[in-house]
Amino acid sequence: MIGRNLGDRYEVIERIGGGGMAVVYRALDTLLNRHVSIKVLHAQFSTDEDFVRRFRREAQAAASLSHPNVVNIYDVGQEGADYYIVMEFVDGLTLKEVIQDRAPLPVAEAIDISKQICSALGHAHENNIVHRDIKPHNILIGKDGRVKVTDFGIARAITSNTITQEGSVLGSVHYFSPEQARGGITDVKSDIYSLGVVLYEMLTGELPFSGETPISVALKHLQDHFVEPRQINPALPQSVENIILKSLAKDPGVRYQSAREMGRDLEKALLYPNVAKFTAPLFDEQSTIQMPAVGLRSNKTIPAAGQPQEAKEAPVSGEPTKVPQAEEADGTKKKKNFWRPVIWLFAIFLLLGVGAVTAYTLVTNYMGEKDVTMPDVVGKSYDDAVKDLLNAGLDINNINKEEEFDAEKPAGTVVKQDQYGGKTIKANREVTLTVSKGAEQVEMPTVTDLSKEKALEKLKQVGIGADNVTFKEQEDKNKTAGSVLAQNPETGVMVNKDTKVTLTLVKAIEKVKVPQLVDISLADAKARLTSAGFTVGEVITQFSNDVAEGKVIATSPSYTPGTELAKGETISLVVSKGQKDEPKKKSYDVQIPIEEGEKKKVKIVRNDAQGSAVVVDETIESDKTFRVELTVKKGELASIKVYLDGKEERTIPVSYED
Repeated sequence: MIGRNLGDRYEVIERIGGGGMAVVYRALDTLLNRHVSIKVLHAQFSTDEDFVRRFRREAQAAASLSHPNVVNIYDVGQEGADYYIVMEFVDGLTLKEVIQDRAPLPVAEAIDISKQICSALGHAHENNIVHRDIKPHNILIGKDGRVKVTDFGIARAITSNTITQEGSVLGSVHYFSPEQARGGITDVKSDIYSLGVVLYEMLTGELPFSGETPISVALKHLQDHFVEPRQINPALPQSVENIILKSLAKDPGVRYQSAREMGRDLEKALLYPNVAKFTAPLFDEQSTIQMPAVGLRSNKTIPAAGQPQEAKEAPVSGEPTKVPQAEEADGTKKKKNFWRPVIWLFAIFLLLGVGAVTAYTLVTNYMGEKDVTMPDVVGKSYDDAVKDLLNAGLDINNINKEEEFDAEKPAGTVVKQDQYGGKTIKANREVTLTVSKGAEQVEMPTVTDLSKEKALEKLKQVGIGADNVTFKEQEDKNKTAGSVLAQNPETGVMVNKDTKVTLTLVKAIEKVKVPQLVDISLADAKARLTSAGFTVGEVITQFSNDVAEGKVIATSPSYTPGTELAKGETISLVVSKGQKDEPKKKSYDVQIPIEEGEKKKVKIVRNDAQGSAVVVDETIESDKTFRVELTVKKGELASIKVYLDGKEERTIPVSYED
């Protein structure tokens, strides 16, 4: 593969990596004169439709994303049996190489790397793409510190049936989630788990689970608990360990529910390091709930499990069993009938006594209490309202306070009273005042990068209605038209439900047509592009046998006239350098006349594109013609110098055009 020119454009230079599905090479894009990475599918898989489909899915998944922390996809192609993807070249190391070289990494560095990965995953998840193979091998660290997530080879669109295919488990066993291990549904929380493993490895230098076989590792993901990070690296802040513990929860419902949520905790981890330890609830998928069996009721008492049944008293040997006499049974019945009316009479007297005491209490403590007029305290502060009630003659011990949210009344203001103002009540009557807690506040959610409809739905979920949302527009060619570019208030700010929210939407950029540019001068081409609303990019020159020097050969990327693009798009121009002229081979005859009886020593020196050389050095006695061969470059002048008897006799110039 090295040395090949794929697509008549990409010159393969060296192999830089590879995996089970493809090999990655560094190549030169000869059209744009830049280095790129090219991933080429292994030859043995090129006839396997499943592998080819997965390979194409990687290109489609990554190409649908546009984010500074995701490797850009430039081109996709096929040459013969070779399928390839052209990607951005990242000059640096994989995170796995960094970990192997110097783990455990400093906490601040590991958090910065994780935040960038979270940002990339957040963008992918919001575009309905789950990576499913997050591991240090697929994380590139550029020399500038920029993190790039790559290899979407097993990425899938998020659906309700995102599971492994045909019973196989995809992903790398040391990094995949419990639900991947058992071949279950995978979603954004599976990527969160894998990122937790990566963070664990960065900060401890070890993997949470390892084993002799992939099966044993997978089982540990499902069943075992890992060694907690601070037991390996005691210098870790508790806040950082909490992030790992939450990410690696076996129950997906306990993990972070989004990469954005995890990113926010990473942002705060070093600001608030001393926090309570996170403890995940126990998670056991195999637990069984025991329920008592439903059976027929019996008058017999069944002893509890494990308790012996009470033995019935057996008759003494030889002693006849005693049978109750009828008289005894009848006497017992009579005794029972005697006590029944006595109990009823006692109950009646008891009720009469209670009623008398209650009536006496009401008369003495309530009816005998003086009357007061209930003041109207709605709208007053609670303290002022209490003063008014006390001044009216009410007892402080009988004033009750309840609180509720009220968007219209300031906090601490009485909004309701259970006894209306002006009503005559007893001085010992209980009175309840309902006091405002102010408007209910909610945390402003993140709605950037969402569509207008999804943003409104998310705001509605926290209680902010569409009536309180206003929109404005701003162009941004790097964002999807109609998505939220910015929000005010910002994420995490506590706001009232009636707070006015402003969302800036990405304005659809006007479409304009690419003008005719081929075979016109560079100046005219620039003028046409500018007039149409495009930005002129690089000017690339190359030789052409068909287009005259100084005129445009093509655009880069190549667009046919009339193609509609976003206004402001950058278009580069490829300009002809003219024909690539080869040096000419020329012959020149040098005549040396000799008078009769004379001898001359002749020396001829050639100066041309090949350098300077003596082509003739001999003595002649008669006229002679010497043919001199020269190589002349365009725009240069060659020469022939003639020496007779050691003296320069003449210099003959030879031009390219002659």
